[in-house]
Amino acid sequence: MKPDRCETGDQPSAGAGAPARAWQSAFLRRFVGREDELDRFRVLLDKPSDPAAVPDDRTSPVAVLALHGPGGIGKTTLLRHFAVEAGQRGRHVVEVDAERTEPTERAFAAAADVAGTGRLVLLVDAADHLGSLENWFRDRFLTRLAPGSLVVLAGRRPPSLRWRTDPAWYDTLRVVPLEGLSPAGSARLLRDTTTGRTADWAARLAFAGGHPLALRLVGSDRGDGPPGEWQPSPHVVEDLLNRVVGPVPSPVHRRALEICAHLTEVTEDLLRVLLPDHAHEMFDWMRRQPYATSHRNGLRLLPVVVQALDRDLRWRAPDSYLSMHKAVRAHLHHLLRSRPEPASLRAAAAYNHIQTGGRWLPGFDWSVRDDRVRETICDVEDVPLVRALMREEWGTESDAAALDFWLHRRPGGFRVYRSVRSGEVVGFLGLLNFDRWDAVETAIDPVVASVRDHVEAGRELLPSRRVQLVRFLLGRRRSADRPAALAGMLARITRELLIEDRLEWTFHASGPDDWTARLLKFADFRQLPRGPLLAERAITLFGHDWGAMGVSEWSDLLDDRMLFGLRTSGITSLPRTSVLSKASFDRAVHDALRAWHQRERLTANPLLHAAFVASRSGDPEDNLRSLILRAIEAIDRDPKAKLQKAAVRETYVEGGSTQQTVARELSLSFSTYRRYLKQGIARVSWQLWKQELTQAALAAKSPWTAPCPPGTP
Repeated sequence: MKPDRCETGDQPSAGAGAPARAWQSAFLRRFVGREDELDRFRVLLDKPSDPAAVPDDRTSPVAVLALHGPGGIGKTTLLRHFAVEAGQRGRHVVEVDAERTEPTERAFAAAADVAGTGRLVLLVDAADHLGSLENWFRDRFLTRLAPGSLVVLAGRRPPSLRWRTDPAWYDTLRVVPLEGLSPAGSARLLRDTTTGRTADWAARLAFAGGHPLALRLVGSDRGDGPPGEWQPSPHVVEDLLNRVVGPVPSPVHRRALEICAHLTEVTEDLLRVLLPDHAHEMFDWMRRQPYATSHRNGLRLLPVVVQALDRDLRWRAPDSYLSMHKAVRAHLHHLLRSRPEPASLRAAAAYNHIQTGGRWLPGFDWSVRDDRVRETICDVEDVPLVRALMREEWGTESDAAALDFWLHRRPGGFRVYRSVRSGEVVGFLGLLNFDRWDAVETAIDPVVASVRDHVEAGRELLPSRRVQLVRFLLGRRRSADRPAALAGMLARITRELLIEDRLEWTFHASGPDDWTARLLKFADFRQLPRGPLLAERAITLFGHDWGAMGVSEWSDLLDDRMLFGLRTSGITSLPRTSVLSKASFDRAVHDALRAWHQRERLTANPLLHAAFVASRSGDPEDNLRSLILRAIEAIDRDPKAKLQKAAVRETYVEGGSTQQTVARELSLSFSTYRRYLKQGIARVSWQLWKQELTQAALAAKSPWTAPCPPGTP
């Protein structure tokens, strides 16, 4: 027997005794939500049966209410409520479970014995199992019911298109999709079904997404994650997949579902990248499933189905999951850089979604909801509205003065987010780019001055490079459209980051209670040791050095964190680090270059235990080679240093030639070549030394992000 099915006759009748009435009372007391559907049912239940009682004579003999929704959404429970309420009003109730009834006219007529019952309420569960009986049921069975009868159908799919467009049923057929419970209803159901004390309510509610069966399952689930980070147990995921999705025709169908579940929405074009021979067939199949809905920009699965499918694949086949994830990520990166801005922003939002996996902001919708929020560049008319929102949310004059300065100085760096429904400004983003430091800007805004000081403490900002600063990011707390606005801002930030090839740093300014701090740490943005203080509001600066870790490595790091979480200093497998003087560091860099083609010599190099190498996952020798190569490539950021780069690369990386030969190939005198080689080695060593200082400072400041030296508690 299925867990939420009930056989005909299981419900107590209105005339039953005290135990039955107690059951009804308990059931109604614990019933949650569905106010709109109950109101609709009551209107039809109270509708007069005599056509003459209605002036326009439009009352039909039989009213039909057709409810449809995916498995576990609460259809059967709602029918039970209808049965109890109709019985309490003295109506004769007949219940049929079409899934348990033989699909023949005789069998159904026997199960729905309505002879001589008068004005009845007929409740048909699993109505989509009528199949070939639907025409007979509609045209013959229902037309024989007494006038004023009420029929409620509940199934995973709505009645056929022929029925929904039949003029004879236009006034009497009402088709209603059943969706998830409201946040308040979800919280109440979870509370009612929880046994004992249950932690991590936010994570449980986010996973269930308003789905009643999921809420009942997670209420008693002990979870499968560390304390404070509840994740559903594999048996909960399995139960949901069996009940809501059920069997699928083939492994290809399952793969299509897994791809769709990994994204916020999917198109046939995206499926074609990963399933080139089956894209059309799979998309067409998925769009007809009761747990899938069609939206403006693609196909979406029910949130709880997304969660269950994605977590099941991650648990069941982690290597396959990672392979799929990387293929999806690469395609989104391509779309982000190659498509017009609206499509590029949607790709950036999907990129954000898959790189977080919903793990660090439970319940947050990463999709750009352009049906709810519209993004525009800030114009003159928006300035007073943006300023008013700043004062309303933060209330600090110092930040308001900085906002006024930047709105007039660089209005093109600001995006405004408006509610499509009300037109109200629900958020704004101030994203600034710098390729040089302006004395006026750094004097007016201490945040920019702090960014400049941090950048110049490491290396000079060359004219060809840029620094990006998220100076303002604010959403109206009381607005229902705030999540959509925040998703749009984060998509904009990601897009601008990934389409820019000249970025040296990205910084994010946030307050002490800013919700973005946890997300920034997850994204490898390190907190600067000191931030500016604007009046009474402390500003915390987070930054990522793209010279130390490029986009490719950064994306790989996010893959790792999405799957395994943040690595902490408590992990015993973290490598030890050693501290070198500047002179020893320079000698070690020179030795590493000279041992480039002698692996046995490189294994003894002390740089393998330096913080800037040991803090990275993977093989230390491969990491050291990669970092040295990047430092060599960085030499020619100064146009005058191209020959220095050529001298270092040809002498050590290419190898196989004497220094005299390299000098001749570069058309340089030997003395000039030697001077360029020495200068190039010094530049490489300086690039690596700055990374070492940064990592050492971070290890002392933030033990959650970097390994500690031996003996550090």
